[in-house]
Order: sequence, then structure tokens, then C-alpha cells
Amino acid sequence: MRFSVVKYYSRPEIQNSMLDLARDREVVGCLSNGSYLKRPDILLYPKDIIERVKNGVISFHYSVERWFQPMQLSPNLKQEEIDSLRKGFDIIIDIDSKLKLEHALITAKIVYDFLKDLGTKATLKFSGRRGVHVGIAYEALPKKVDFEDISKRYPEIPQTISEFIREKIKDYLLDELVSYEGGVASLTKNLQVSELSPYEFVEIEKNWGNRHLFRAPFSIHEKTGLVSLPLKAEELKKFKTKDARPERVRVLKKFLVNKEGEATELLIQALDWKAKQPKIQIVKVKEVKYKFKRPIPEKFFPPCIKNILSGLSDGRKRSLFTLITFLRNMNWKDEDIEKKIMEWNKRNSQPLRERFIKTQLKWHFRQKRKLLPANCSSDLFYKSIGICQRNKFCGKNPVNYPFKFMKKYSK
Repeated sequence: MRFSVVKYYSRPEIQNSMLDLARDREVVGCLSNGSYLKRPDILLYPKDIIERVKNGVISFHYSVERWFQPMQLSPNLKQEEIDSLRKGFDIIIDIDSKLKLEHALITAKIVYDFLKDLGTKATLKFSGRRGVHVGIAYEALPKKVDFEDISKRYPEIPQTISEFIREKIKDYLLDELVSYEGGVASLTKNLQVSELSPYEFVEIEKNWGNRHLFRAPFSIHEKTGLVSLPLKAEELKKFKTKDARPERVRVLKKFLVNKEGEATELLIQALDWKAKQPKIQIVKVKEVKYKFKRPIPEKFFPPCIKNILSGLSDGRKRSLFTLITFLRNMNWKDEDIEKKIMEWNKRNSQPLRERFIKTQLKWHFRQKRKLLPANCSSDLFYKSIGICQRNKFCGKNPVNYPFKFMKKYSK
């Protein structure tokens, strides 16, 4: 690296900021080759930082969990022993872009605004590469949930909050990414995607585990040489990676600072949302090819598809995917599919946004292969929204039905 790592970490203001956040945390140093030093470790004094840097450490990573005695941590501990050491935990929503930093910055602003609407003012920082970290400090969470110490609800709480955010911002995020790139074709041109979802382009952390780590604020990224720099929300649009060069870091903003209990409403809504989610497993289906020349008419459609076409009050987005994939497999022309979908949407008790529908249609129409609807065993797409009415012609997938039905009555 062209700059002096030791000189950067020797700056008193950098040391003070890093040590302040390192309190009660496990700290892990990372070398230039990406390998981590032995765990556990802690930082207490400025000399601790310099000593590790002189031994080859480029970046520092902190635990999202706060501990009573971090040096007592061990992979040999039982779960109850780990729980007894845990003092609390922060929420670090790790946003990582697959293609470009701008996608992560857009996502971070949407997440920030969503949290703000629920009374939580998150803090932000550049990850050092192609991502952004959105932070909610432990102090913002209530101390107890359902009369249980919140420290015992890890990693359930951060997983639930992350999943809640992912689901609630999904449609708006896709619209913003499409708008930024100037269309669906531009968004998808450099990436092979299996469905038109914003999470094909950006990822929001959802897999938390014991002793989960995040890159420390003001730490240098071992691969890019850029600083993991705290940012204000209004800086996201104009942020450039050059602003995170070590020699340019001047004003030190705070990360993980919140008012006491301000994330209580967020947690209540996230837990309530989670409790209402069906506990099912979605089965991934394989592509099946059928040979036919003419479009299959509606009279041969299975009951579930006919029920969807009658209009829905629940499961509209899931059913949109089902309809598009089903009709494409019935050899319908693109313009006929779009017309039928728009007619169907008017029958829904609360129609989907036309822009959302057209975005989904454009993406599907561009696919060379015809995706299948979810298998009939997937309750999420059928039974949970009350459209499944199986009969003797039903098979493993809705696309099987017309062929079995026609075979029976074409003899």
C-alpha cells in the first residue's frame, strides 16, 4: 500500500475513536492476505493497536455482541455459557453490492429512511469496498422482550429485524435500482439472475451467528486500502471511494450512537411481522419441457390458476409470479399475457402497482428459458392463500394439469 499503515493508525483521533467502540467487544485483526489472527483478542490502549499493526495487521474487526469478559470466549463453550457472557448486541445491517457501490448506497438510504419512519435514527459507514453498514446500537433496543433479557435472544432478534427490513423495502428498492440504471435491461445486463429481485444485485445480511464480526469504523480494508468511514445520510448520494483514502480522512463521525430505547417500535413491528409468517419450506423446482404448438385455452387451466384469475386479497405478488410463469408455459404470447395480467390485477381487492407489474413482465419476457411456477407442495404459493383445490388431474406442478386434462378428454 502506498501510504503508511502505521502512520495512519498512530493518529490519536483514530485510536480514540477505535478504542471507544472496542469496549466490551472481541477484536480480531486481519492481515494483508485476508487471514485472521487468533481469537479472542481485545483492544484497551493505543499501544495495542500499534503493536498489532507492526505485526502485520491491516484491518480490525469487532464483534456485534458485547461481552462481560471477551477474553473468556472459546469455541469450546456451550451455548448457555456463551449466553451468560453476552452483555448485549448491536444491529449491523451489512449491505453488499454484487456489481457497484452505487447500488449499496441507494439501498442504505432506503433502509435508513425506513428505520427513521419507525423512530430509529441509524448510523452509517462505508464498508471499505462495495458495501455500507447500517448500525443500530444496543442501547436503542429494549432491555427485555416477553419478560426475557434481550441478550438471550441472539441471533434471533437481529435476524428477524434484517428479514423484516428486506421484505418491507423489497419492491421500492427494485424500483429505485431500475430507475437508477435506466431500465430492467440495463440493470440485468452484467449479471445472470434467476428472478427479478433487488437481492440479485445487493445483499442485506440475514445470517447471523455467535461471535459475528463487522469491520471496525476507521479500520483500513486489507484489499482496497480504503477506510471504513462513517457517513451521514445526506452524504450517501455524493460519496466517492476517494473520500475514504486514509490520507483524506479528517472529520471523524460517530458510529453506533442511539437514544435509549428508540428502536422499541422497530423491534415490536419486526417480531409481529415474523409471527405472522407461515412456517413453510419452499421447494425449488426443476425446469420441465413440454412440446405443443398452440396456446392452451383457459378452460384447461387448473383450479388454483382459475382462482387466482378471479382476483385475490392476499398473496398477489406471489401469484403474479405464478401467473406469468404458468402462462408462458402455456405458450401464450407476451402481449396476451400482459393483457390478462392487467385484467386480473383490476379484480384484486387491492391492485398491485402497474409499474411493479410491468417491471416483472419485462424481466420474464427477456428470459430465453421458461421458468416454472412453484411446485404444488409449496404452501406459500397455494394453500396459504386459499387457492388450492386439488382434483384427480393435479400433479406436482400446475403446468402438469392441462396436459393430463387434455389427454383424458382427447381420446
